[in-house]
Amino acid sequence: MPTLPDALRSHVDKYFLRSRRILDAEGIDPVVTMQVFFRDGPGVFAGIDEVVALLRETSELAETGGALFALPEGAAYAPLEPVMHIEGRLTGFIEHETLYLGMLSAATSLANGLPEPTPGEVEARAAAIRALVPDRQLMYFGARHWHPRCEEDFCRAAVAGGFDACATDAGARAAGLAGGVGTIPHALVLAMAGKYGREQATREAALAFDRHIEAACPRVALVDTFNREIDDALDTARALGERLAAVRLDTAGELVGQGGATFDGRPHVTGPGVTVAGTLAVRRALDAAGFGHVGIVLSSGFGNPEKIRAFVEAEKEHGRLFLSLGIGGLFRSYAATADIVRVDGADLAKTGRAYRPNPRLIRFI
Repeated sequence: MPTLPDALRSHVDKYFLRSRRILDAEGIDPVVTMQVFFRDGPGVFAGIDEVVALLRETSELAETGGALFALPEGAAYAPLEPVMHIEGRLTGFIEHETLYLGMLSAATSLANGLPEPTPGEVEARAAAIRALVPDRQLMYFGARHWHPRCEEDFCRAAVAGGFDACATDAGARAAGLAGGVGTIPHALVLAMAGKYGREQATREAALAFDRHIEAACPRVALVDTFNREIDDALDTARALGERLAAVRLDTAGELVGQGGATFDGRPHVTGPGVTVAGTLAVRRALDAAGFGHVGIVLSSGFGNPEKIRAFVEAEKEHGRLFLSLGIGGLFRSYAATADIVRVDGADLAKTGRAYRPNPRLIRFI
């Protein structure tokens, strides 16, 4: 069967590589539907021909009865409209997500008039962010926002600007680091939900990670998949105890996080997505339950300096809220997003990201 060459695998976000190891070890391999869309638009869709070639040549999708449906190259699309659906065994293409998103993001950005980012721009933005948070870990998570050919250059630039880590092995090594970082993606939680149910999935994903991933890797649990940020943070903390280093908040921009507050006019403090109010609610719940040792990692939208400033200001009043930031947006792009929306034939998705049919999609694989 086709396999992903090591040269390409090194350009994959580390948490997808670790997820494949976990799924194989646990014997979990559901048939899923992966849905891809852009928030930016309307625009012209591009990059699908390269993605089809990638999946034909290096994935098990076709050989295991999977399929890929997408808009054709150059088609017009609307914001949030599904531009691609992949259906197949999850282990057959979970390692490809960073690559195909990067290809689509770069091609669609260029097709809609955005210039190719430069390492100089990346370094300058990274340095500006470092100046705002001089004492926190900064992780570059931008591989999916541009073509894999640029990953090493952009990681070198991010680290030169003050970042501490990168999500891919190729980028980390190019920047003089030991290897990529990253623990649990939504895809792993959703695969666990197919077996254990939504209420147990976050905990079971963290426990499986703890069973199969080297002890030197900090245990950081992703807790926002089902908009139960507080409940799932506490459930996971009880299950892992002192082994849990942190929880990660990546609440969808369509939702107010559990314990958060509806928008009251204060951007990044209240409203949907990862906010000060939602983060504070999780921090207080962990502390009250005796899990003060569990830190909080934040991702989603922190390439925006104003969002970081809102958290820095909030810490003056509330004390330390977060340990580290995962940031992909060090340059402008039409960033494609992928979500599992069906598992073994049943609708099962990150809350706020349900399956949406699109009769305009045509079959490529």
